[in-house]
Amino acid sequence: PPTTGPPAVKIVNHVPTTPPTLGPIDDPTYKPTARPTTQRERLIGEFLHALSPQSSKEGTPQHRAKLWLVHEDGLNLQLPRTTTSWGADDEGGAWHSELASRIEQRFALATCYYSMGIGEGGVAKGWLEGEECRDDMGDYGTAWDGVGCDEDGKVRALALDGASLHGTIPPELALLTSVENLVLKNNPGLVGRIPNLLGVGLTQLRQLGLYGNTLTGTVPKSIFRLRQLVYLNLADNTLMGTIHWGELGHHQKHLRRLMLQNNFFEGTVDYHLLAKTTVGVMALSNNAFSGHVDDTVRKLTSLEYLYLDGNKIVGSIPDGMSELSNLKALNLDENELYGILPQAIGQMTSLEYLSAKGNTLSGGLPASMKHMKGLKTLNLASNALSGRIGHLSDMAGLENVHLYQNSFSGPIDGSIFASLLNLEAIFLSSNSFTGRIPPEVVQVQKKLKGLYLSDNELDGIIPEGVCALYKLEDLYLDSNALEGTLPSCLGNLSSLKRFHVFKNQIHGNVPTGLLNLPHLIELGLEENDLRGGMDGQATCRAPKKGLSIWADCAELDGGCECCEKCCLDKDKNC
Repeated sequence: PPTTGPPAVKIVNHVPTTPPTLGPIDDPTYKPTARPTTQRERLIGEFLHALSPQSSKEGTPQHRAKLWLVHEDGLNLQLPRTTTSWGADDEGGAWHSELASRIEQRFALATCYYSMGIGEGGVAKGWLEGEECRDDMGDYGTAWDGVGCDEDGKVRALALDGASLHGTIPPELALLTSVENLVLKNNPGLVGRIPNLLGVGLTQLRQLGLYGNTLTGTVPKSIFRLRQLVYLNLADNTLMGTIHWGELGHHQKHLRRLMLQNNFFEGTVDYHLLAKTTVGVMALSNNAFSGHVDDTVRKLTSLEYLYLDGNKIVGSIPDGMSELSNLKALNLDENELYGILPQAIGQMTSLEYLSAKGNTLSGGLPASMKHMKGLKTLNLASNALSGRIGHLSDMAGLENVHLYQNSFSGPIDGSIFASLLNLEAIFLSSNSFTGRIPPEVVQVQKKLKGLYLSDNELDGIIPEGVCALYKLEDLYLDSNALEGTLPSCLGNLSSLKRFHVFKNQIHGNVPTGLLNLPHLIELGLEENDLRGGMDGQATCRAPKKGLSIWADCAELDGGCECCEKCCLDKDKNC
């Protein structure tokens, strides 16, 4: 090895001349696996052992990374002859530290390569070949896929999305102390725990995304102590345990997005501690969080999106929730909530999405809801709500209304259809609505795709205005007391996919053309008094692929050769 001057390799790093500050990952006695054949090999081996004792254990990713660095790395990086000169203040000390930093960086990346199977997936290219960063001319051809560097050659970002990674995240990743963005996502083969050292060494992290993997265990406290975090996403793993809300509240002054959904986290959510942060998006869906949503939630004034669905949260929705004036989306689905909706809920004028289905909420829709002009989706299905729904007509921005499986009653107010001109789908099934289908339904013809009125107490005829809904794909009118005939114009609904009108008192013939609708895949006609119209249609003799028809075949003149299911009056499976 050379004894004077730097090695013949381009150095672009400019790092402090202090020695590494990260301690060893574990502390076994250093036992070299073989006698070094050169002074360079000995110096690098000792240096890497000080950083990671695992580098001295044969078969480990760290040891493989060391062997690559010493024997295969085309850059052939050198260390100074004596380790005592690292970081020294004499002439050449800075050069020695730059070399050590460069070797440390390439060792950390090579360890990631072997530990996470980066090269074996065939997605990430260029690793362990040439420079890890682009050169000064902006040539990306020699860069390692997913590695981003600054102008001094320090790794600032590592992003591997859907790269077929498999293995574990090595603690040595924490040696990349300049990294600001770390995203390892959508790699189901990435398993194991999140190393504690990530929160110790990566103090510059602003974005940490480890989602869509199969990571296990608890989240180390150190992760919540990363003071520069703006974005933390650990969603879609198999993580468990409690969240260190105290650490998060104390250290996170810049955090805007906290994404923890689809894991196995448990315990209560400490809203009074979260109020110390500036979090704007908090997604805790589909975990096992429990306890109440207490009134201190009102202090999370920066919240814009709050997702608590799919947990074990109990109690009522606190009045303080209404004070979140910046909130745009609130999802409380599938919890154990009860009681009435907050009377002041109408103060949430920024809300665009409100969903609390699958609870046991009771009472009526508060009158203040009429002030929620910007609400686009309202989903309160599968609760115990009751009363009238006339307030909906004042909520002009509504596009999707889901109120099925409740106890709403009375006639369906025609002004709902006359006022909600942006309506795309309205689900009112399984309630106790009475009266006729409002003729005003024709006024939502430009956008309505789904009209769901099943399982109510509606009577009268099917208005011909339904035929004007030219974008309609789903029409569910079954299990009511509708009478009269099927309007012949139903054959004009060219976008219709599903039409269910069973369990009514419809008589007459099936309209010509209904079975020939190009997109129709389901037609439910059983338990009515229909008498004909099925035998003479060409489609019935040569049914198109994918069309399922249910009918009272024995009561139809000529039967129904194309029916998927022929129903009898006593057939409970029909």
